[in-house]
Amino acid sequence: MPEYHPGTDIEIPDAVPTSGFRCAISNTKRYMRHNAVEVKEVCEAAYTGDYALLQEMLSCGDERNLFNGDLNAHVNNITALHMAAMSGQTECVELLLKAKADPHIKESMHFGNDPEDGKTSLEYSKAAGYDDICEILENCEKDPPYGWYVPSGDGNNAKMYNCWEWGKAPAKGYFSSRPGAAEANGFDPMKYGTGPLKDDDDEEEQKQTPLTATTRPAAAPVMKAPAAPVGPPPLPVGILFPGQGSQYVKMMSTVKDIPAVQEMLKKANEILGYDVLELCLNGPEAKLEETRYCQPAMFIAGLAGLEKLRQEREEAVTRFQFTAGLSLGEYTALCAAGVFTFEDGLKIVQLRGAAMQEAAAMSKQAMLSVAGLEKDKLASLCKDAAKSEGPKAVCQIANELFPKGFSCAGTEKAILDLKDLAEANGALQAKVLKTSGGFHTSLMAPAQERLAKALDELLPNMQPPKHTVYMNASAAPLAPGTDPKEIVALLKKQLTSPVLWEPSVQAMIKAGVTEYYEVGPMKQIKAMMKRINPKVWGTTTNVEV
Repeated sequence: MPEYHPGTDIEIPDAVPTSGFRCAISNTKRYMRHNAVEVKEVCEAAYTGDYALLQEMLSCGDERNLFNGDLNAHVNNITALHMAAMSGQTECVELLLKAKADPHIKESMHFGNDPEDGKTSLEYSKAAGYDDICEILENCEKDPPYGWYVPSGDGNNAKMYNCWEWGKAPAKGYFSSRPGAAEANGFDPMKYGTGPLKDDDDEEEQKQTPLTATTRPAAAPVMKAPAAPVGPPPLPVGILFPGQGSQYVKMMSTVKDIPAVQEMLKKANEILGYDVLELCLNGPEAKLEETRYCQPAMFIAGLAGLEKLRQEREEAVTRFQFTAGLSLGEYTALCAAGVFTFEDGLKIVQLRGAAMQEAAAMSKQAMLSVAGLEKDKLASLCKDAAKSEGPKAVCQIANELFPKGFSCAGTEKAILDLKDLAEANGALQAKVLKTSGGFHTSLMAPAQERLAKALDELLPNMQPPKHTVYMNASAAPLAPGTDPKEIVALLKKQLTSPVLWEPSVQAMIKAGVTEYYEVGPMKQIKAMMKRINPKVWGTTTNVEV
């Protein structure tokens, strides 16, 4: 007899494994043996808003283009629905819910943390400020009952989301046999016992088989939450780094004589193969604006500004609570948080800048600064502009900078059409930017491929952050101790995904940071802060470089 999957009306043939959850959208080829799409690809389409691809994978594809796995599976620590919700992809959220993705599923927490602390898709969308998605998810949370999803066909409870059941630590003498996030994060239960693993639910067998030296070492260590950092607690300080566009000829003139900066510049010249200080001080401006030169210069300038701040207020540098950087500035922030060294950071930034400039040269691309329109309205105008150019057009929001303040990027004709549409629909500003690339869109995919390879090679040298970092692609914090693999995944996405700057700053403010430093050339971040939160703007200091 075929069986029916809980919560759906889909009949599953006997030959198909029934553990986990299957997409509820009907398709005659849903259960063909050789379906090739993996959940990671579903997550990528959901996050980037590629609705056509997501629709093919979930409903209208064939055995080579149709997803036939667990739609609620975690990739890293979140699901496809999480990814669509956090990046504001309303249509993708609706499609995933139609496929019966469970809105109750929480992010998978590292061992030592209560799984109930994990966020749902609704909580991610609230943090990012996507009110339309919040309304959809709030309504849908009332539909499937809490906890109906059955990971691996092995039962469920209110604190189980494809990870270790909370509280079943080695101190109790037995382990869960269910695989999940604990193993994925490197935890090996076999190191704590030599006998076979017991099943959680077999209480009678546990009572009848007392633990001995043959089933568990006498001094089995107890797994605990990560130890609190040694030293004084962090201050409510946020360190913010600007990105490309803040550069100017004569920058670095106020910091070039600081000994630590002189040492950085010496190393930089060896890595880059040219005198970067000479370029910063004397230009020419056109060369400094080139992406391949600008990004290494901005990376160095940000860290030079950090050394200046160290001289003026050392504890702000050693005890800051949060950090973030705008686009390229994210690499400076990660270096400041201890994720990679100055040398490794500069090498990856040099490659990133060169790869982005090459990708920008492949077609006519442009960026547009738009102020005065709501996000949903601007997104709709982007779609209209892309349609006017044709099927290969790209036009989308690339940076969410402040309330009703965005930059959009894409193919040149579509962006020029968007300028006209924005002005006709009441935009206060619609200005074409002095940049040659359609950054943070699919036009950067060739650069993303090169960068991804370099990041994978750098990964073994990367360290967990020592300070909390808010990432552009998610607007979510990565706490001290986060696995660098998560950082690499977000850096790869950042190149072709919108920079969620305003949501990141709003989240920092909500988390209690009251004092901010913009570290780097110009005052663009502080200018945006005035529109994000006038009160916090008053406590934002520029560390000029």
